[in-house]
Amino acid sequence: MSTRTQNEAAGRAPLRPLWVALAVCLALSTSLFAQMPSPQLVSPDRVAARVNGSVITEAEVREEMETLYPSNTAHGGIQPERLKELRSQALEELIVQELAYQQAVRTHALVPLPEVRREYQRLRAKYGAGAFDRSLQTSGLTRQQYLKKLQRRLTLERLTKQRVYLPSRVGPQELRAYYRQNLGKFQRPEQVRTRLILAAVNANASPEAERQAREKIDKVYQQLRAGKDFATLAQQYSDDFYRVKGGDVGWMHRGSMEPAFEKLAFSLPVGQFSQPFRTPYGYNVMKVEGREPARLMKFEEVRERLKAELEDNRFTELRQAWVEQLEKGAKVQILERETANAPRSVH
Repeated sequence: MSTRTQNEAAGRAPLRPLWVALAVCLALSTSLFAQMPSPQLVSPDRVAARVNGSVITEAEVREEMETLYPSNTAHGGIQPERLKELRSQALEELIVQELAYQQAVRTHALVPLPEVRREYQRLRAKYGAGAFDRSLQTSGLTRQQYLKKLQRRLTLERLTKQRVYLPSRVGPQELRAYYRQNLGKFQRPEQVRTRLILAAVNANASPEAERQAREKIDKVYQQLRAGKDFATLAQQYSDDFYRVKGGDVGWMHRGSMEPAFEKLAFSLPVGQFSQPFRTPYGYNVMKVEGREPARLMKFEEVRERLKAELEDNRFTELRQAWVEQLEKGAKVQILERETANAPRSVH
């Protein structure tokens, strides 16, 4: 059994958003994690952790793992190391949720039952009363048990929205002010758009393989000189994944390319193709499709990306501060072997 100190807990991954849509599909399905053979499969009643004396069971950890990595997204199974990582993430999330819920109980911040019942009726109508009731019965939950779970989830969503989500929003004036104060961040360097045909040569290629690659690119070059379409030839002959786009590499700026490639890309006139040239990847022919000079990007160009970046950063900071506040003075124990014999939550 290991006990988390405050310093250890402070390094825990931040709380992920809790206001995402509530999962209401209660029908039991064959979980990806329920199919795992021993030793991964353990009793669902085993205690995974205690949070101020309140129990988190293995069954709850599995349920949270399913939220993080739904079984219907898994193709070909999941590696043991990834499964271990998911379990750790799920347990950490449940610990923070329990701490937040306990604080809500202490401060009388639970979502009122009339509001919970209204949400219950809304969900029941949305998914069909008959189907909803059958799923509830199949899950083994009574109506009162489900209402309690729903109250818990709604409470956590509301708390997170109040403490983290809403304060992390960035308004139009603040966003424009940030842009004006940080113009240097929005200088876009000179960039070029190219197409490429590659005759690949491995680092340890034989002289014969080297010769064949050179002959291949020379033949392509002769077809280009004869007027053949560059994109068509790239689809037919190029050895890289850009071939599916007719060799279109897209826009790239100085400093982002292999030196020989970059030097040529910024020296060729727009619309022209190069002679064959060698890079560490093999023999190439390049065509320059367009070039744009360095310039200051307009606010309208960066607004959405900048808003998302600033809000993500603020969200992470606020969320981590809340997690640290919740963990302060808390007694969190992660247990290896124990049976569930204590109440789920502190009331």
